Amino acid sequence: MVKRRIDLPSTNTAQSIIHVDDEECTKSNENKQADSACSIDTSQLDMAHVLLSLNQEACDTTQASQHYRKRSYSEAFEATCDKETQTSSVNLTLKESLSLKLENYELKKQLRNTKKEVKGDEESKPFSIDEIKDDDEKMVFYTGLTYQQFMCLWRFLGPATRNLSRISNPRKHEVTPSKAKGPKRKLSPMNELFLTLVRTRLGLLNQDLAYRFNIAVSTVNDIVTTWTQFMYLQFNRLRDAMFASRKKIKKHLPKSFRKYKNVRVILDATEFFTQAPRNYEQQGNLYSSYKNHCTCKVLIGITPSGAISFVSDVYEGSISDKDIFKKSGILNKLNEGDLVMVDRGFNIRELLLKKGADIVIPPFLGDRSNLTPNEEAQTRVIAKLRIHVERVIERMKKFKILKKIVPLNTMPTFSQTVFVVACLVNFQKPIVK
Repeated sequence: MVKRRIDLPSTNTAQSIIHVDDEECTKSNENKQADSACSIDTSQLDMAHVLLSLNQEACDTTQASQHYRKRSYSEAFEATCDKETQTSSVNLTLKESLSLKLENYELKKQLRNTKKEVKGDEESKPFSIDEIKDDDEKMVFYTGLTYQQFMCLWRFLGPATRNLSRISNPRKHEVTPSKAKGPKRKLSPMNELFLTLVRTRLGLLNQDLAYRFNIAVSTVNDIVTTWTQFMYLQFNRLRDAMFASRKKIKKHLPKSFRKYKNVRVILDATEFFTQAPRNYEQQGNLYSSYKNHCTCKVLIGITPSGAISFVSDVYEGSISDKDIFKKSGILNKLNEGDLVMVDRGFNIRELLLKKGADIVIPPFLGDRSNLTPNEEAQTRVIAKLRIHVERVIERMKKFKILKKIVPLNTMPTFSQTVFVVACLVNFQKPIVK
């Protein structure tokens, strides 16, 4: 092996002698020739730039990003393919590797976008009756009706459900209601009815329903107002027919009422809390000494089989049971020989005798200390039969729209709401078997 001597300048006057092998010199010359022979065209430079940018995008820290920027184009071309793009049987060129990397990057980007769209569709999917119609437990929870009962209601309301014009209040920026055709409805008529029943049953806020059904708050208000009015108009046509004749009642009379075959209606009054008005006179009229709160009162009547047959208008909470019986108009519906079953608070025997009807009421104690054995037995029998009207009222109050404090500005339409709820209860299973 031949060694050459190379003299290098030193800080000292002496010279440093370095021995270099001929083989090392040869390798060094070959590297220099390779560097000088390396020529890169424009397209290869562009692809290398893309590769570097992709590598740079994959960096999570600034330090890693700077490390990738320092790579030269020559280093990029000299780099070998990574494991993701290598195959055991095919040796890919750099151009093919870059093409596959770009294709892989685009496919991943499309997959991310697709996942976002699918997730967005799932989150924005509106609540509808189709989601729960196969589960009667959920249907009863949200609407108070099974799906079969809901469809009975839908068929009862008739074909007019498909051509309803919404009742909408003028918006703040409108002087008069607009005559222009509104936007296309997002909910089907059946889902609009479903929304109204959910609002009535659960008493949810309009904002909550807007989120659930993916519509505007103002649209929720318009839908609930429209369908409540529509149901009231449809039910109100049967108001007189609801008060069944004695003949029909006897046809479906339960066995427990055999002793009182002529009972046509069982009556009781119920109250709903209202806002306290600022006007002291009006506040005194609404104040109920029984509830110790401002209330409104309604008279409810049922048949012996448990169906609601009479619903009065809403009256101020201070009204007595006798006065609400007079003003409700139920006296005009009674015939000679009818019996009316009531609690002790209804002192209406004189009014009924004028119509040739009579009253079934528990015996009064009066000045006595005890009831007779026969009177005690009669009291128990009447209480057992009269309890059905209280159970029906309890069913009505499961519709939470009636358990809220009634705003004073909704009092004019609250009678309609109570009547609609009473009719919805009639679509449920009979309370007396």
